[in-house]
Amino acid sequence: MNAVTGLEEKLRGTFRYLAEGQPEGTLHGALLTSPLAHATIRRLDVSAARSLNGVHAVVTAADVPSDFLMGTAILDRPPLARAKVRFQGEPIAAVAAETKAIADAALALIAFELEPLPIVSAPRDALDEGAAKLHDSGNLCSDFIYSRGDARADFEDCAHVIDHTLTTPRQVPAAMELEGGICIPSPTGIELRAATHSPFYTRSLIASMLGLPDKEVRVIGSPIGGSYGGKEEIHIQPVLALLAWTARRPVRLVLERSQSMAFATTRHPFEIALKIGCDRAGRLLALTADVLVDNGAYASFGPEVLDTGMECIQSAYAFKSVSLRGRLAYTNNGVGGAFRGFGALQTLTAIELAVDILARKASIDPLAFRRINLAGANDPGPLGQAIIPQPELSKVADALSALPVWRDETPSQRYLSGTGYALVRKGEGFAGGGPNGASGVLALTLDGQVTFQSSLVEMGQGLESTVRNILLASFDLGDADICCATGSSDAGADSGPTSASRGTQIALRLIRAGKMPFLEKLYVGAAEILQVPMDALRLGPGGFYQRMAPQNKPDLSLSDLAASAGEIVTRIDIPGIETTQAGVKVHTLFTACAARAGVRIDRWTGQVVCTGLDLLPACGPPISPLAFHGQMTGAGAQALGFCLTEHQPYEEGTVMARNFDSYFIPTIADVPDINVHPVTWLAPDDPVGIRGAGEIGLNAAAPAIANAVASALDAAPTHLPVRPEWVLGVLARQGRTP
Repeated sequence: MNAVTGLEEKLRGTFRYLAEGQPEGTLHGALLTSPLAHATIRRLDVSAARSLNGVHAVVTAADVPSDFLMGTAILDRPPLARAKVRFQGEPIAAVAAETKAIADAALALIAFELEPLPIVSAPRDALDEGAAKLHDSGNLCSDFIYSRGDARADFEDCAHVIDHTLTTPRQVPAAMELEGGICIPSPTGIELRAATHSPFYTRSLIASMLGLPDKEVRVIGSPIGGSYGGKEEIHIQPVLALLAWTARRPVRLVLERSQSMAFATTRHPFEIALKIGCDRAGRLLALTADVLVDNGAYASFGPEVLDTGMECIQSAYAFKSVSLRGRLAYTNNGVGGAFRGFGALQTLTAIELAVDILARKASIDPLAFRRINLAGANDPGPLGQAIIPQPELSKVADALSALPVWRDETPSQRYLSGTGYALVRKGEGFAGGGPNGASGVLALTLDGQVTFQSSLVEMGQGLESTVRNILLASFDLGDADICCATGSSDAGADSGPTSASRGTQIALRLIRAGKMPFLEKLYVGAAEILQVPMDALRLGPGGFYQRMAPQNKPDLSLSDLAASAGEIVTRIDIPGIETTQAGVKVHTLFTACAARAGVRIDRWTGQVVCTGLDLLPACGPPISPLAFHGQMTGAGAQALGFCLTEHQPYEEGTVMARNFDSYFIPTIADVPDINVHPVTWLAPDDPVGIRGAGEIGLNAAAPAIANAVASALDAAPTHLPVRPEWVLGVLARQGRTP
C-alpha cells in the first residue's frame, strides 16, 4: 500500500487493518481472562471446552514452554497466566472455534478456580517490607540513582528554593485499531499478520515459543491503526500464533474495547517530588528528585521508561549539582508500558512546573529565567555523557521569545486566563545498549522501481510519504519510479523497532549510506547495456539518458534495465549513535522543542479549556511537511488529555473505565488552534541532519499547558489531570470564587 492510497482509504473510511480480510476457513479466537487482579490458579480444566463440537484449539500455559517468558530488559511475563494471575484481564486460556458463538460457549465450559491473594495497589505500599510479593524477586522492579556535585551544599548557597510534587495520570493509548491479528499456519511455519513496531523481534520471539526456525515465521506488522507505543511490546501475537499452530487452521483474534482497556499497556503514573534552587541572579544551582513509578504487574518497558524519565528530569537546563533517585514498583494495576513521550513526559512536566514556580519566587520572567539557565551548546548531556552538540537550543529559545503576544480574550470576569511556557529536550532513539544500529535494502525490482525495503512500520505517522520524499530527493526520479516496502520480516534486513522517534532518521541515514553504492550498480548495468561510458549517462525520471543526446524519454528505462540485468540489490548497514557510560544507560542524540499554551478557567465550574497552543520543534527541515504537522498537532491533542481529562483509575486492582464513556479522551471540539513553527536550523556539521517528530511535541505541549493552568490560578497543579474540584478548591482558598 503506498502512502497516497493509504491516505485516501482512511479519508473514505475503507482502510483495512491487518486483522481484516481473513482467508476462507478462518477460525474465531477468544480469550478467557482473569476477573481477579491477584490470585493463585488452583484449578483450570479445559476438557469440556476441547470436546465441544466446532472447537479446534484450546490453549493454556501448559501449551507454552515452561521457560518461555516475555519482556525487554526483564523477562517476567508469560503469554498465558502460569500458576497465578497478577492483573485483572490477564489471559488464562484461549480458544479457536468455527464461530464466535461456539467460542463463547467454549469459554463458558472452562472450569477454573482462583484463590485470591492480597492486592498491591499503591506503589509506595508495594515497596513496604510486609507487602505481598507479585514476583519472587520482590516488588522493586528497577531503580535509578545518579548524583553530580554536592546538592546539599549548593542548596545552602541558594537565594531561592522551592519544593514541588506532581502525580501524573495512567493514560490509555486509545488507538482506533484494537490489539489483534490473523495467523495462518503452513505445514512448516506460520504467517502472522498483527500490528507490531518490530517485525524481526516479533518473529524471533514467536519462533522461539513454537520451536520453529526464524525463517519459518513470517511477520507482517504494518500498517498499524494507531499505537502511540501501545503496540511496541508484544501483545496478543503469542496467543494468536499458538492457537493457529495448534488448530492447524487460520485464526483471527481481536480484543473487544472492554478487554483492551484492561489488557493494553498504559502510560506509567509517576509520583515526583522535586526541590530546586537558584542564586539571586536566577541561575540554577541544585536539584534533588525522588520519583516513584507504578509499573503494574509486569516489567514490559518499565525500566527503560524510568531511566529515560530520570535522564530528562533536568529538561534543557544546566544545574550545578543534582541528586536523583527513581524507583519502579510492581503493583496489580494492569501493566505499564511504552507510551509516546516515554517517561520523559512525566518528569519534564514536573520540572517545567517547578522552574516556573522558582522564576516567580525570584521575580524573574519565566522566559528570561529559562534563557539564563539553558544548557550550553557543547555541554555534556544531563547525566554527564558526551552528546551531539545542541546549538539549536538557543535558536528555540529565541523563537519562543519572538512569538507575537496573545491578546487576552477572556469574555468576562467569570473566567480566568493564563499563558504557560516550556522548553525541553529528550533523547532520540535508544540509550546505549539498545538496538541503535539498523539495516535496509535499496533495490531495483523486476518491475522497474527503485525500492527502499526495511522493517520500519507505518502506523499513521507518515513514514511511507516521508521515505518516498527522501527517495525522490536522493535519486531525481519520478513518483512512479519509486516504491517503499516496509513493515514486515520480508524486508531482508532488520531496521530495528519503529519507536523512540527513530523511524525517519534511520530511513534517511540508510538511504544516504546506500545511495552511492546502489547508484554505481545501476550505472554499471546501464552502461553495459547501452555500450557507453558511465559518465555519458545520467539518471532521471523513468531511467537513463545519454548526456550528449538529450531527448524526452530515457534511452534505457528502469524496467528494461531490470529485465536485462535482473534485480539489482544493495544491502545497507549503519551503526548506532550511542555513548557508552559505565553503569548508566544514556542517549547521545537529543531533540529540543518549546511550547506556549493558553487556557481559560471557568470560576463557576472549575472547567479548564485550552485556548491555543504553539509548538516550536527543532527537528531540522521537515521532509514531509504534512506528516510533520500531523505529528505535532496529534501530540498537542494527547497533551490535552494528559493534562486535563485522561486517567485510568484502579480500585484495589479493579479497572474502573472499560470504554470511552468513562475514560475521556479529548474530542476535536476540545482541541484549540495548534500552530507549528518548525525551527529548521541545525548545525551545518550535525551528523544526522534531522530529528524525529514522534514524541517531542507532546513532551513540550503538556508542561506548557500545565504552566498555563498555574499562571491562571497562581497555583501549580500537584495532580494531573487537572480536575474541576481541585480548581474550585484553589479558588475557594484564595477567596476568588464568584
